Amino acid sequence: MRIKWFGTAAILIEEDGTQLLFDPFIPLNNKIFKPDLNELALTENILITHGHFDHMASLPDIVKHGNGNQRIYCTNKPRDILISMGIEPRLINKTAPGDTLDIKPFTIRVLKGRHIIFDKAIILKTLFNPRNLIYRKNLTYILKNNKKFDEAGETAVYEICTSHKRVLLLGSLNLDNNTEYPKDSDLLILPFQGRTDINKYALTFMDRLLPKKILLDHFDDTFPPVSSNVSCKQFMSRMREKYPDMQIIYPKSGNDWIEIL
Repeated sequence: MRIKWFGTAAILIEEDGTQLLFDPFIPLNNKIFKPDLNELALTENILITHGHFDHMASLPDIVKHGNGNQRIYCTNKPRDILISMGIEPRLINKTAPGDTLDIKPFTIRVLKGRHIIFDKAIILKTLFNPRNLIYRKNLTYILKNNKKFDEAGETAVYEICTSHKRVLLLGSLNLDNNTEYPKDSDLLILPFQGRTDINKYALTFMDRLLPKKILLDHFDDTFPPVSSNVSCKQFMSRMREKYPDMQIIYPKSGNDWIEIL
């Protein structure tokens, strides 16, 4: 199994020539890596964790550049949003927690997740950020479309299994209190943005999940001024102290594959 990270929460997983694309998004920041739209469009299986714009706003362009064979998997609210954006309903497979998707050689279990709860400090930091002037075009776009891209309490977690690997992918850094999540995954894909205390906050989920490895994502500045580059140094230092055997992968967005051994 191998993985590419395209920035934000956009993850590509491949096994035996079959690819799964999660939460594809073309960054609004021209200073960072942008994935090739044509490469994204070649992936036939696209899975969405929730309905926020940075997880699905690029889908109409991706579908437009594809060959018409894409299959999009998402819950009810993202489906409604995608249809309102002009994507044909026949391309969308509605899912719900408890469903199992059979996309050989992958077996994918849909679990209920939760979206991260933004703390007051990060809300104030975003509202009174001097970058709001620099990136006012982005801010206008985000504010204009914020209501349309509604999470609606439908954040999903995906357990992605092959015959020899098990990956747990979170679309946002939170978990449902009433859901039993698998422990000891070969890899946990962990979004790392949304709180000022995130280095401490992220640790609270480790005992519950206990993965063998962690791949961090969503820590980059893809849609300024709302996003930011988030330092993971404190989290990684605390993890080395508490879980010295748990490897943390801090990827660089781009076209390089990461082998999950």
